[in-house]
Amino acid sequence: MSQDNCHSLVAPGSGTNRGNRLLESLLPSYVAVDARKLDELKAFAIGIAEQLRFAESKKVGDKETVEFNGDWKPFFEKKISEDERNSPHFALFLAFLQAFSLAQKELNSLSKKHLDFFYRDVLKLREKPAEADQAYLILQLAKHVHEYLLPKNTGFKAGKDDLGKEVTFKNPTDQVLNKTEVAAIQALYRDENSRFYKSSIANSSDGKGGEIAEPDGRWESFGRPDVLFPDSEREMAILGFAIASPTLHLQEGHRKIKLSLHIKKKEGLFDKLLSLHLDSSFRFWLSGEEEWIEASPYLPESELEAKQEALDFINKASKWSDIAEIEPQMGRIFDNPEFGKHRPFRGYDIGEVTAKNILARRTALGGRFEELEQLKDVRGMGMDKLEDLEYSFRTKAHWIQQKEEQLVLVLSIHLNPDQAAIVAYSEEVLLQKFKTKQPVLKVELADTIQSYPYSVLKEVEVTAVDIRTEVKGVENLILQNDQSILPVGKNIFPFGFRPQIGSSFYIGSKEAFAKKLESLTLHFEWFGLPSNFGDHYTDYTNKHRKNESFLVQTALLDDKAWLPGPQLKLFKQTNNQTLQTNQALSFESTFLEKLQAEPDIPSFTEWGPSIRRGFLRLSLAGIDFGHKEYPSDLAKAIIALNKDETGNTPLPKEPYSPEIKSIKLDYVATDSFSLDRDSESDFFHIGAFGEAKLDSNPKGLKLLPDYEAEGILFIGLKNHLPAQSFQLLIHVLDGSGNPEKPVPTVNWSYLSDNTWISFEKLDITVDETKGLIQTGIIGFTPPKGANASHTIHSNGLTWIRASVENNSDAIPLFTQILAQAIRVTFEDQDNDPDRLAEALPADSISKLVSGQSQISKISQPFASFGGKVPEQPEDFYQRISERLRHKQRAITRWDYEHLVLEQFPEIYQVKVLNHTFYDGNLEKYRALAPRHVTVVIIANVLNQNAIDPLRPKASVALIASVREFLEKINPPGVFLHVVNPIYEELQVKTKIKYRPGIDASFFTKKLEDEIKTFLSPWAYQLPEGFDFAGEVHSSQVLHFIEKRSYIDYLTCFELYQIIRNPVDGSLISKKRVEEAKGSTGISILGSAGVIGNYGDHLLEILEGEDCECPDNEIKAAVTIASSEDSDMDEAYET
Repeated sequence: MSQDNCHSLVAPGSGTNRGNRLLESLLPSYVAVDARKLDELKAFAIGIAEQLRFAESKKVGDKETVEFNGDWKPFFEKKISEDERNSPHFALFLAFLQAFSLAQKELNSLSKKHLDFFYRDVLKLREKPAEADQAYLILQLAKHVHEYLLPKNTGFKAGKDDLGKEVTFKNPTDQVLNKTEVAAIQALYRDENSRFYKSSIANSSDGKGGEIAEPDGRWESFGRPDVLFPDSEREMAILGFAIASPTLHLQEGHRKIKLSLHIKKKEGLFDKLLSLHLDSSFRFWLSGEEEWIEASPYLPESELEAKQEALDFINKASKWSDIAEIEPQMGRIFDNPEFGKHRPFRGYDIGEVTAKNILARRTALGGRFEELEQLKDVRGMGMDKLEDLEYSFRTKAHWIQQKEEQLVLVLSIHLNPDQAAIVAYSEEVLLQKFKTKQPVLKVELADTIQSYPYSVLKEVEVTAVDIRTEVKGVENLILQNDQSILPVGKNIFPFGFRPQIGSSFYIGSKEAFAKKLESLTLHFEWFGLPSNFGDHYTDYTNKHRKNESFLVQTALLDDKAWLPGPQLKLFKQTNNQTLQTNQALSFESTFLEKLQAEPDIPSFTEWGPSIRRGFLRLSLAGIDFGHKEYPSDLAKAIIALNKDETGNTPLPKEPYSPEIKSIKLDYVATDSFSLDRDSESDFFHIGAFGEAKLDSNPKGLKLLPDYEAEGILFIGLKNHLPAQSFQLLIHVLDGSGNPEKPVPTVNWSYLSDNTWISFEKLDITVDETKGLIQTGIIGFTPPKGANASHTIHSNGLTWIRASVENNSDAIPLFTQILAQAIRVTFEDQDNDPDRLAEALPADSISKLVSGQSQISKISQPFASFGGKVPEQPEDFYQRISERLRHKQRAITRWDYEHLVLEQFPEIYQVKVLNHTFYDGNLEKYRALAPRHVTVVIIANVLNQNAIDPLRPKASVALIASVREFLEKINPPGVFLHVVNPIYEELQVKTKIKYRPGIDASFFTKKLEDEIKTFLSPWAYQLPEGFDFAGEVHSSQVLHFIEKRSYIDYLTCFELYQIIRNPVDGSLISKKRVEEAKGSTGISILGSAGVIGNYGDHLLEILEGEDCECPDNEIKAAVTIASSEDSDMDEAYET
């Protein structure tokens, strides 16, 4: 705050109020030509009588004599006799005085006649006529009427006045009525941390439908919560995005999903994303058969699994840039109560040359690294980079990659085998409006105490999406051989009981083979498998059957034709040539990529010629299992055994019939789709009140729905037809907005499908609310695009919204929003003029003067407004005398003050400070600011429910009206500021000893009430005037308290002066004072606290007889400028 000492910082005086505005010298009756009253005329006669001789008659016997004694007093002091008779001469004198008063009256009217001649005849001025009051009505059409033009000057009955005459109101213009009604009101509020609070039923106490306790029915216009997260009474809005893809059909097993979002590069976005703790920023849900199934961020459970993840990443890289373009994912270290000291992602940095060396080495090894340690042999890869690589995959679930053209946000999640199947989305079951038949993955922003990522993620624009699903342990397969369908879960003979070359085993899975497969692995648990086939068939004639001799020819069914694949070894052996029970067959992408994905293949239960796809076939090749040879070889062996006297001739073992105890399938499937073209997969926004499927866009799509505004009010209309006009009555609670903040611009838009489109200026036909700051009607004529078909809000309603970018609390609270509103005006038909002295109560108008069948109901929800009785003579002379002085121009401070008081009856006091700058920000207050004029207004305190009585402030609408009025008559080059005063609080701290027998609890409350009354008398009765830059000495307050009848004595008395930021109430300074002085020319000293609240003043009941009082002085946080300051710069003292 400035400390300009060239002039006094405190402007003299307290301005003008309604009590001292009137100068009696300006009234015609102020100067009288003959102002003598009856007693004064008698005294005048006495004065003359002193100069005269008087005769008095006396009776002496029967004779009456006259004596001239010169005593005049008995004559004038003669009283009326007991029989009420006066002497004739005295009665004549009194009659003369009474007649003389008529001449006096005529003589004394010369001043009024002179003023009237000048005002009325010369200047042609007249008293202001009465101003008709107005009222808002809500009209309801009859059932058979869908639209009706209400003619101009339609009469409405409002009862009778005190003269017995009908009171009539009429509508000034034609008005089209229809069936449109307000069916739903919702709100969304964004706090400074970009957390969102939604009010599904905005016109309620808590946004959820709670009953409103206040009799005036007030509710938060934009759903602003009383308490912010995490203790808010309002529901937190869940925002996010969703993806529907056939790749997400995941019935069973351990399922991993890796989602890669390709993001447009923007300056600074990469660093912002790194600042997020991505692992705790999201929650993931997938569509189940009965409910949403939550997935967890995927973190490898062991070091071995992390190594496998890193190995898979290197093996799947198709070009060197896939590896080299990953930058070190280093983010700032921050404290996180959930995770302790945490670095978001420690990454690795592999350059182009090293990446190319890795690919070259991989090619040399046959196209695949078998172990991660093989990378150590690559030039440029050392143990440090190898450890970084492994660490990266061990400590992250989600991460961000930076590439030349774009960023990639990678999100990894998994489902455990015991979690339910992921199936096609059902709106009837899951109750959200995703228009798709595919499985849905929801990604919601997680609202943690530490952070909420919307402020960063709202900037993200997605151009493409990659989905990679890795499934292990699929058991729900269709198994079939050449003879029959095989049971699942039991031992089976895949190639039959007597397999031969060409015998086939069919494995069917709609889930796996409908997708674009990257890899596929079959896991067999063999039953009765020999340890070594060479030993098993050693006694057969054909001794070429080894472990590796048994092959299968693979084939995939594609469009009813079998695509041949590679021949694979059916059995694999260990290094000691021993067969293991658990075997696996793996298929690489070079074979699988030939299969065309078909998400919507029909369901099937077995393979047949009509089946298009969905099966893998394994046909025996290489060599059979010897079932044909076995009988002859056995016969030969038996004959040989009979001839062998030693009995050592071995018999051939029965040929092995492949028998499977269990079979499982693992696969990796991918789906990639660009958001600039249509595809089988869809991208959705999850909004506060619904979901929206986004159409493809060449420029990409926003990752999250756009809620840039601080406050949004949504109004849902039912029975509204396209392009049909309507009017809404919005009733606000006057004085409930924060007048210290600038009034925000209100942007109106309508919902077309799922897109918000701003109204054109011509589409808003009327706005009496001046931007929602006062009660009034807003009329709309929406285009045909405003329809009732959408998913982000309740379907079947036409939605409009009002949004403000900031300062939403400057908008007052609302009480009602009603459709089919009209404004009617009183029509004077020689009615009682005094009727306008009071507003017409609500519900007074309910009938038409002439009935109209098209209208079924009329209601008047609120009292009338704007009515004024004819101007009274005293007001006329005051107004004209002021007008002749200021000439309707604002030049001097006197001009400003009297112009405002005349124009705005609701203002009680005005103080104007020239060369002073104050716009509501106390820290920018300047007492020496040339060309700036600050007008401080105090609204009428009494009967204002929404105004704090201890700190009365003019409403946002009133301030705007005063500013608008003054700007029309303000001199050019003057910067005008219309503000409320700065209320500086006084707080008492003391210890109290009550008199014996006093109820301490009751009288402590009583004392606090009386202290507030003493310090802020205007809160309880209309004051003579508010004292700007006043002074209150602590001894005055101390004396007031000591004089209370119930107080014995006080100790430890202290008085504190508290200065708060007028905008948000935050503390600027608090200091102990002996004498409190207003720190600025617009400061008013008053009590701390709130009426009806106790504990605002620190009153401690003294139990003992005495106490020691420590020095409790609190240094000021900010030094406020005063008239004694000498430094002209702003001073701050911490």
